[in-house]
Order: sequence, then structure tokens, then C-alpha cells
Amino acid sequence: EVLHDAGAACWRGGWQPVELRRLVARRGRPAHAHLVTDLVAAHLRPLPPGAVDPRWLAQAADLGADVWWADSDRYLDAFGARWRLDRVTVLDTVLTLIGVLVRLPPVEVLLPPPGTTPKAGAGPGDDGTGRGRPGDGRLLDRVRALLAKAESTTFPAEAEAYTAKAQELVARHSIDEALLAARGDSVAVVPFARRIGVDQPYEGEQAALLQAVARANRCHAVWSPELGFATVFGFDADIDAVDLLHTSLLVQ
Repeated sequence: EVLHDAGAACWRGGWQPVELRRLVARRGRPAHAHLVTDLVAAHLRPLPPGAVDPRWLAQAADLGADVWWADSDRYLDAFGARWRLDRVTVLDTVLTLIGVLVRLPPVEVLLPPPGTTPKAGAGPGDDGTGRGRPGDGRLLDRVRALLAKAESTTFPAEAEAYTAKAQELVARHSIDEALLAARGDSVAVVPFARRIGVDQPYEGEQAALLQAVARANRCHAVWSPELGFATVFGFDADIDAVDLLHTSLLVQ
């Protein structure tokens, strides 16, 4: 119960499932990350889907958060059996994780915490994907296709050409959006933010790369090394592009 309450406080404090699991994995052992995944599943179990933001649900699905244990009162025993840990190790793992969770600072609430009613139009896009306008999905598909070619080729010059073409498409789309907004022909959008994980090793280099990609796409990135992420500020379509391009460049 104490562990569950500590996790719930983190969700209310703005932490999202993927972020919390990444941070815990950085600071502890694999078992701590497994516990966080189970905390996500336990927190979602009593809530109807309509009470949880779709982006929160998507992160839970990415983590594979599922209630696999049969009896909540015997959860610690089941956890130990599943990961082949003796009871002393399980208790040490749980107590250590509680210590980490209760010391975490609150962060900016970018997604409505589970159990709160998602506000219509809150955040980027109405579908919870950050791609609210009809043309955005098609554009991102084209950008993804170009970046996939860049990642698969063994010729650096070819990879650079595909990446440059993807960036050109993104920039052209951004200009078109600005022209539509100036004429009053598009749906009003507001600046937003998204936290993007910056993992070990080479954190400084990854953060510098993210800052460069963000700057090239009308966004600004602020790195929080102690928390394992950078916060990218900008319009949602631009942030989508930054996320895609940065991830692809890391692969390349």
C-alpha cells in the first residue's frame, strides 16, 4: 500500500510511466523498473478507460503494464517468484524504490493524471497522438519513410540526403502552417511541451544533438540531466518532427 501511494503521488506530481521507469532503471536495479511497471498496471486497474488520457494509456501499453498477479495481498510473494528473488531481496527492493519515489520532485504536468477527466483539446491533438490536423499524419508517414531509408543504408552520403529531405519536408510543412494561421484558415494551436528521454551513455552528446534538432525546428530544449530527460517546448507538430528526427539520428 505504501508503494502504491508513493507511485500515485508521482503520477499526480506530473511523472509519466515511461519517464518514471527510465529514471528508476538509471538509479537502481532491473527489479526496480519491473516494480514501476506493476505500479502503472495497479494504478490503472480500477479506472475506466475514459478516465485516463490516451497518451498515458499508450505509454502503459509500451511498458507492457498488465495485472499479471492473481491476489494483491500476495503480490510481493508473486513478484519474488516471478523474478526468482528471495523475500529479503524483495523487501529490500521495495523499500529502496519507496525511498526513491518519495524523494522525487514534482515536474510540470504535461498529461492529465489518471483519474482526472481529460480536457477537450488539452495538449496536442484531439486523438492524444500529438497529430490533431488531418495532414499531419500523412506528412509524418512520409518523414518516417525517408528516415527509415536513412537508417537502413550503409552509405553516409545517402543517409544524409534522406535525412535532409525529411527535414525539408518538416520545414515546408511548418511554413505552410504559419501561412494558414496568418490568414486565419487553421485551427488555433498553442505552444506545448514534451519530455524526451536522454539515456546513458553519452548523455551530453545526445542532449546537444536534441538541442540542435529542436533549434532547427522552431523549438527549444531544456536538459535535466539529474532526471534523465529534456523538455522540448514548441508547437505540437514541430515537437513531433523533433522527436522523429532526433530518434532517427541516434539510430544512424
